[in-house]
Amino acid sequence: MRAHKTLIVVCIGLLTTDGAVFEALAANPKLGEVNVQQGTAEKPITLRDRLVVGLQARLKTEIDFCNAVAVQVQLGHLPQRLVDETFFWARDRAAPPRNGLQYRPIIYFQPAMRLRAKKIGVELH
Repeated sequence: MRAHKTLIVVCIGLLTTDGAVFEALAANPKLGEVNVQQGTAEKPITLRDRLVVGLQARLKTEIDFCNAVAVQVQLGHLPQRLVDETFFWARDRAAPPRNGLQYRPIIYFQPAMRLRAKKIGVELH
């Protein structure tokens, strides 16, 4: 019950501020801008957008990593199947809460993708 009261107080505090809190959050250089295009029947979602959304990438470094993976696939250096396998494994791995916490799939995807790419001679930064 105490946690609910704290959450309500924080929400009310955010709603009554003059916008400074939201400006500070928006100005955070660690957060990346998540620009994704909605897929349609004529133009399916891009690999980059699928990675960003499906892996819940939020930090600039995470979004940059998704961009790098998509570029390596487009260049033919990284097999799409390898990326897809790692993508679905990371999502499955993140599904159950661990230690009472829910982790985003990107946390598992990045190190696994780096290792798998390195095995075939592709460096991901």
